[in-house]
Amino acid sequence: MIPQSFIDEVQSRTDIAEVIAGYIPIKKAGRNFRALCPFHGEKTPSFMISSQKQIFHCFGCNAGGGAIQFVMLYEKTTFVEALEILASRLGMTLPKTGGESGTFKNKLFEAIAAAVDFFQAELALEKNRAVKKYLNERGIGDETIKQFKIGLSPASGEALVRHLREKGYTLDILEKASLAISRGDGYRDLFRNRVMFPIFDIRSRPVAFGARLWQNIDGPKYINSIEGPLYSKRDHLYGLNFSKDEAVKADALVIVEGYLDMISPFMRGIRNVAASLGTALTEEQIRVIRRYTGNVILLFDPDKAGQSAALRAIDLAVESDLKVFAVLLPEGLDPDTMVRKEGKDEFAKLLEHKKDFFDFKLDLLKSSLDIKTIDGKTKIVAGMLSTLAKLNSEVERYEYIKKLAGCAGVREEILIAEFKKTVPAQKTRFMKTPAPRAVRQEMAITEKVILRFLLEGHAAAVIRKNLSEADFESVLAKKVVTAAFKLYDEGKDFSSTKLLNLLDEETAVAVSAVLIDDDSPLDKDLLKGCILKLRKNRLIGLKEKVKNDIKEAESRGDQARLKELINEYGKINSEVRNG
Repeated sequence: MIPQSFIDEVQSRTDIAEVIAGYIPIKKAGRNFRALCPFHGEKTPSFMISSQKQIFHCFGCNAGGGAIQFVMLYEKTTFVEALEILASRLGMTLPKTGGESGTFKNKLFEAIAAAVDFFQAELALEKNRAVKKYLNERGIGDETIKQFKIGLSPASGEALVRHLREKGYTLDILEKASLAISRGDGYRDLFRNRVMFPIFDIRSRPVAFGARLWQNIDGPKYINSIEGPLYSKRDHLYGLNFSKDEAVKADALVIVEGYLDMISPFMRGIRNVAASLGTALTEEQIRVIRRYTGNVILLFDPDKAGQSAALRAIDLAVESDLKVFAVLLPEGLDPDTMVRKEGKDEFAKLLEHKKDFFDFKLDLLKSSLDIKTIDGKTKIVAGMLSTLAKLNSEVERYEYIKKLAGCAGVREEILIAEFKKTVPAQKTRFMKTPAPRAVRQEMAITEKVILRFLLEGHAAAVIRKNLSEADFESVLAKKVVTAAFKLYDEGKDFSSTKLLNLLDEETAVAVSAVLIDDDSPLDKDLLKGCILKLRKNRLIGLKEKVKNDIKEAESRGDQARLKELINEYGKINSEVRNG
């Protein structure tokens, strides 16, 4: 168990605005900060951050909490993992406990990291200088090898398994980490005699490998790690751990296909680049991109496969409100060969000549269909309208339809009629509308004010003395005061950030909403008035209940119970009158 003192120190030294700014662009808005929410698609910022109160809240999807809760949501981590991320920013090391250090997931991370070291050491051996020569001829020098931790898997087929077994890793760990594969006669290395490209997660932890043949022999040019607990191809973009900061600065991310397509431009100064791991972009990858920028430049090969990948990516990106641009490379070139042959400046010029999604797709369709024929024009229009239907902005849709009318030589009203036929057929895929994490329950204003007094540390003693959980009607308010009163009764200092760690997600969201929603001044008269109102409301509710119980006792002829209830009713009446 992590000591509470360690958690408190991490939280006290963490500024939530700095943490969130490390993930997404934020802008000052009065005493708070505002941003586009990274957890759902939106064009108008509804994501608020308060440095003063150390909370965030999105009024669009209802996500909310403190710095730890943000990292948990953004990085999809556990509480302990999020705490570790924040601690590392401060140069602090998470205290180790037997339960945490021995987790299966951590063992997988450790095994893959050990494999990275092993492959790097293998590449450095004198006997493998031919592989180094091959890499150098591909423009991969020592600096690149070091930064991207490129290595070599031995040809024997058993060296890695033997090495990691000697280090204490079980065969189950090696198989789940996609480092070993079971054969009839035992376990063998999954990768043999290949150049190894570690695939990193966004925290720069190796989670998988891409392995490339370096000799002209039979076999697939690339093989990848088998998907498992740490790695899903759909979720990762190769090199984004290196390029994410530049993507934020440039407010754009260049997407290429392969490992070397990312590495070569990056090492030559095109720093805002990542690779889709050889596939068309996925919905999961697009969600990751949205964390860092709203603009994506697709850079694919000019062959049919590259064109198809670009068109699929365009539809997904448009639907998620990304601004999409695309570039087709000159025939016979990929990003790796182009930047090595032509240099950074020519590569940058190519990117400058990017086309927006509309012009790019229209040009591709016109290159394969004759717009002068009825059939060709019909197919081109249908193809363009299917993409325009994915736009979330009515204004953008209309402006692009006007543009299409001019390009196709078809009247606007006809295109609009065709468009109306297209829209119902479009299925919402993702990010079309906010999907609330929790339904925000209504809470009385009086209860919100009391929670503000409690959470902002102004009047815990007074509130504890004069109110109980029973005085609150809202289920969420009851949960908050129960947790706060528990800390108070135990003699512990508590803040809203400490309290958030004890609450479930729905209740934490309610806390962030209460705190960020109102900055009106708090004073003693307001507190007194709210306490009296809550108590009176509870007494009125109790009075009605006793009144109904009296009627029931009368109908049963239960004189003893009736006398008891009448006395109780009188006491409640007296309390109500006296406030």
